[in-house]
Amino acid sequence: MSAMKIPQVAVVCGSCTAGGAYIPTMAEEAVMVHRIGTIFLGGPPLVKAATGEEVTPEELGGARLHAEVSGCVDHFAWEEKEAFDYTRNIISTLNFQLPEEEEEGVKKDAGEEPLFSSEELLGLAPQSYGHSLDVKMIISRLTDGSRFQEFKARYGTTLVTGFAKISGHLVGIVANNGVLSCDAALKGSHFVQLCDQRDVPLLFLQNTAPAAALTLSAAQAEANSNRLKAQGSMMSAVACASVPKITVVIGGCHGADSYAMCGRAFDPNFLFLWPNARVSLTAPGHAASLLPPDEEQQEENLNERLKEESSAFFSSGRMWDDGVVLPQDTRKVLGDSLDIIKQQRYQLSTEKQRPVVLRV
Repeated sequence: MSAMKIPQVAVVCGSCTAGGAYIPTMAEEAVMVHRIGTIFLGGPPLVKAATGEEVTPEELGGARLHAEVSGCVDHFAWEEKEAFDYTRNIISTLNFQLPEEEEEGVKKDAGEEPLFSSEELLGLAPQSYGHSLDVKMIISRLTDGSRFQEFKARYGTTLVTGFAKISGHLVGIVANNGVLSCDAALKGSHFVQLCDQRDVPLLFLQNTAPAAALTLSAAQAEANSNRLKAQGSMMSAVACASVPKITVVIGGCHGADSYAMCGRAFDPNFLFLWPNARVSLTAPGHAASLLPPDEEQQEENLNERLKEESSAFFSSGRMWDDGVVLPQDTRKVLGDSLDIIKQQRYQLSTEKQRPVVLRV
């Protein structure tokens, strides 16, 4: 059904056992109710018979477990009414448009203003990765009515994903909120594929880690390996997504994380930088991660060069992107970019073979 573009949404309000457990995990989005919803292949009696261990249904496959640990569930609801509200919101992001709605689309307004002033973005622009604020504070100053329907809010929390409207245009937002961990990358991969399926443009807000994680133990090596595999999955999803992409570098754009977040190498439709942005293989001050030990002089020289050449103005001055935008102007620039994308898609959809004009 997914290949036929038939959306599937599952609401788990009871027990899904054995074959029934596959249904919510194969749906595009799943909502689960706390304490009354469970998903497992074998229930507590089977676990006790096989291993002698006594577990509760909630511990074995409850809503909290699947929303925070396994990632099988996308939305955690405390009660059934909240689950149905989530479902209505999911339906609103399916991006279906009836013919009469298309005709009236021109008359639609430019969307609500955010509840918070865009001028406040000046104080939220991160000067360094170590002093970044919650990225949802930035999102709430960009979206219509400051509304944001978050996807997998409890899973892979270092990446924030969800749907919102900017100047009346529905977009899928992917924003860094810390190190791009294994869980966060898998979540990002799922969300990007979902937006591609629904034909929803993607907006990436980049603020990646300044340097790659060090491998100091066998456990760390395994964690880094799993993280790289998950990031590879997300890179593949971003590269294969056919929907328009807009990237805004709000902080750092460094290393492999920047590829998964649709950096310049992935040729987004629009790429903008805030004045505080830094674009480089590794952040200034972290050159030691690229050099062998005991190369202090070379490290100092490389850090100086990184500080100069990673500047947003150095990048824009060489036309590697679409320009530096002030934080408070970001919403307007994004609205204009989405208008351009919509017009371009309309022209492509109505394109026809044009014969050569022959003058007599």
